[in-house]
Amino acid sequence: MSVILESALTAGLAALAAGVFWLLGWRLRRAHALLSALGVSVGFAVLYWRVQGRPDFPPIDATQWVFWHALLALPLGWLAGIAPAYRWLWVWGALLGVLWLFVPPLRPLVESGFWSLTAGVAYIVGFALATWLLMALTAPLGEEGGLATPFLIALLGGVSAGVLFYGAKSASLAQLSGTLGAVVGVGVPLAFLRGFTIGRGAVALAMVLFMSLWTTALGFAQLTLGQLVVLYLLALTPALRLLPAMQRLSPAVRFALPLAIVLVVGGAAVGMTYSAYMAQSGDTYSY
Repeated sequence: MSVILESALTAGLAALAAGVFWLLGWRLRRAHALLSALGVSVGFAVLYWRVQGRPDFPPIDATQWVFWHALLALPLGWLAGIAPAYRWLWVWGALLGVLWLFVPPLRPLVESGFWSLTAGVAYIVGFALATWLLMALTAPLGEEGGLATPFLIALLGGVSAGVLFYGAKSASLAQLSGTLGAVVGVGVPLAFLRGFTIGRGAVALAMVLFMSLWTTALGFAQLTLGQLVVLYLLALTPALRLLPAMQRLSPAVRFALPLAIVLVVGGAAVGMTYSAYMAQSGDTYSY
């Protein structure tokens, strides 16, 4: 089977898995909060298994932690959909949860001396705080109907794949990132169903997984901190739709503005990493 067909099949199976859970959540409204995050978790697990094979536990490779994050971070996705009166539990629980998630995969960088203890603690705490803020700001997008949210996240996955492929020089992380976007992107056709939303949990968990992929690429591949910052800011871009000033604009403008930012800035980021990659005559990939 060709690489293109294999990749398409992988994306299709992962998206189908997510779509099944989201359709169930659409029909079973009381279970929507649980099934929202579960769709991303199962979809990404199928994706990883297809791309990387069965992961070990405990992980023996940095990329394997990304698979386990899809499962271990599932309670954070569930808490994201908690009733508004108890949402403070999710805010504090998410902060503690993401801090714990980043310690095991990044600890070897400190133990090996690649990062000093001070730098390692700063990176881990910084990544945890950044992920927490990203989740908190973007999760409400999951409550909005329409195709804007899944489309923008799917586009983010495509930009991320390009940067990880040419910038981090990691084909596997690029495929995981791009197909994660495709998993969320299945919400685009489902958005035409009356009353359908992908849910807060799906958005929150997707952002955790993107950050897991990017930090793995920073520590164990060749992604630069500057490239990670660009990807992070692009991940925040869809949340512009929630600003009070944006809320007063038409739905078309609220969609077009973040779309234009992701296309222009993301396209420039991919173009720059591609140019640098070609100038270096295609260095070897990390993994």
